Amino acid sequence: MRALLAFLLGFVIASAIYSNLILFTDVFKTERVVIYREKGSGIEPLYIPSKHGNVSVVERTIPVVAVSASGEGVIGTMSVKLIPGNNNVLLDTNPFVETDLQYSANVAIAVAKMLAKDYAYDRDFIISFDIESNLIGGESAGAAMTIAAFAAMENKRIRDDVVITGTINPDGRIGKVGGVLEKAKAAADAGYSVFLVPKGQSKITYYEEKVEKEPFGFGIYIYNRYYVPKTIDIKEMAKKEWNMDVIEVEDIEDAIKYMVE
Repeated sequence: MRALLAFLLGFVIASAIYSNLILFTDVFKTERVVIYREKGSGIEPLYIPSKHGNVSVVERTIPVVAVSASGEGVIGTMSVKLIPGNNNVLLDTNPFVETDLQYSANVAIAVAKMLAKDYAYDRDFIISFDIESNLIGGESAGAAMTIAAFAAMENKRIRDDVVITGTINPDGRIGKVGGVLEKAKAAADAGYSVFLVPKGQSKITYYEEKVEKEPFGFGIYIYNRYYVPKTIDIKEMAKKEWNMDVIEVEDIEDAIKYMVE
């Protein structure tokens, strides 16, 4: 009986040692994952242990411009990170994002995939925003998302002196947005030298209120209120007042020529 107990105890101890040896060996067999991070004018490789194998993880950051609830232009950043996965598009929910932005993200990634030459469908796309807002929405960052995703897939650099606003359509065309003048001023104030806008939006028309006083008789006057259309050439204004170039782009391939190196 004692011999049997001794045998069982020895078996348990040996199994535990063998399991730990396998675990220990497995830890030291892990491959390195390469992470590329932009640094200055080049790309700096980083390494972290992983069991996924020798798979590259790439992140690209691009400026985004929006209009706040108070009507002022604001600048933030958006990042697209490629990690080992199953071809999913994932949105960071801090800050919270609205459904129209979720739709825009899926369209942007789909268009970027069509443009990329060597894309492997074993990645997930993680999209995150850093902007002064508790809730972000709208589709005006669609073009920027597409460019960031394309640059990440192609492992290329995004210029740091250009900012873009515009929606993205499934065929790659860049759609119109609101608040172009406010966004242009925010881009100029942030030090950007080139601002890309959708085709046809370098000029905006607004209506200026006019009031005319018309005598009615017996000392009574009627005030007629009407509106006169006024046009602002943002391209001319930006160059003269802010020394910033405003350029119209029709589709995402036009934008890539200005933003991706």
